[in-house]
Amino acid sequence: MSSIAPRAGGPAREGVGSGWSWKRLRRLLTPVRLPAAPPIPGALALLVLRFPLLVPVRLRWRTAASGLGLAVATLCEGPVEQGAGRSVGGALEGIGEAQGRALQEALGYGATLLECARAVALANRLYHIQALAVPVSPQEAQVVTLGCPWSRQSWWGKRPCGAFSRYEAGLVRGLNNQVSLTYSAKRTRGDDRCVGVYRWR
Repeated sequence: MSSIAPRAGGPAREGVGSGWSWKRLRRLLTPVRLPAAPPIPGALALLVLRFPLLVPVRLRWRTAASGLGLAVATLCEGPVEQGAGRSVGGALEGIGEAQGRALQEALGYGATLLECARAVALANRLYHIQALAVPVSPQEAQVVTLGCPWSRQSWWGKRPCGAFSRYEAGLVRGLNNQVSLTYSAKRTRGDDRCVGVYRWR
């Protein structure tokens, strides 16, 4: 269960419009440390969250490789649940929530729907998935992608897609437990794109 205080209605991020503060400056300069990700300064983390295409290829592959190792290690912890899909999905969801909570604690990120969407778009980018975070209204944001590289493979399907979706759900919950994530379209359902919808609970 996330320990983040509810932010119903989506109030503005702390410090926005009120000028610089030492707390904010310290956040920008202090390295952000997420599970299975190399530490980077807070300012750089905010930059790539806003512009995921700026993430260098080498950093993407380092993070993806570390993430795979963390996923395998997590799966090896404790008894395996009944059904491989659920155990994999549960492991990925836990990793996503831990990363989201670490990002929220380090930068105060995730106070708005768009910030949660941007975090998921960046996570997709690390796996060479071109996802776009789109503000729809004050009550909705979306992440749109024309499909991941895996969706073009014969071995990909609804079950692994569902497991990866649970990672995204965990990431959002770690950032802000007042934000819900649903999917209005998925390539594994026969749609031409994947669309994640972010709304306030």
